[in-house]
Amino acid sequence: MKRILLLAAFALCALPLLGQKLSKEERAAAGQARYDAALAAINAKTWVLVPSEYTNPDGEMETNDDNSVFLSFEVGNVFGQGRCVTDNTQNNIGEATKYDVNVDKKGNVKITMIVSGRMWRGTYKISMRKGDNEADVIFNPGGSGTTRRFHGPIVPLAGADYNKRANPI
Repeated sequence: MKRILLLAAFALCALPLLGQKLSKEERAAAGQARYDAALAAINAKTWVLVPSEYTNPDGEMETNDDNSVFLSFEVGNVFGQGRCVTDNTQNNIGEATKYDVNVDKKGNVKITMIVSGRMWRGTYKISMRKGDNEADVIFNPGGSGTTRRFHGPIVPLAGADYNKRANPI
């Protein structure tokens, strides 16, 4: 009886440890599923990117944990909030006057998007590697302003966790 109880206790302790580690194939499959969902959202023009990291004015990378800082493409309009994404602190709305999506032979995605709005204009260059939905973004404001760099996952609009303020400018 003691042996059975000891064996059961050992099994209960070992099971969570076995379930936590994903195999290399499982991680690759999960990354590919995120990539496929992001690519479908990019082509449908219904996506959100909440930066996980951005470059501060001193040129150092900082972590972002504020979900009200984002870049999104929703139903023909582009929205942006946060200085690290738009070079201003407004709740911005704009139109994508150019939206080019190129997928190379390896499956890497490059997006060039020119945004024009009342308080916000410039060019976004977005790069996403095949196998995951993580994207590197360079925003070059038109005319004046500082080039902004940030990094984060592109997710479909329906499954995104972001905080869009009311009354965009």
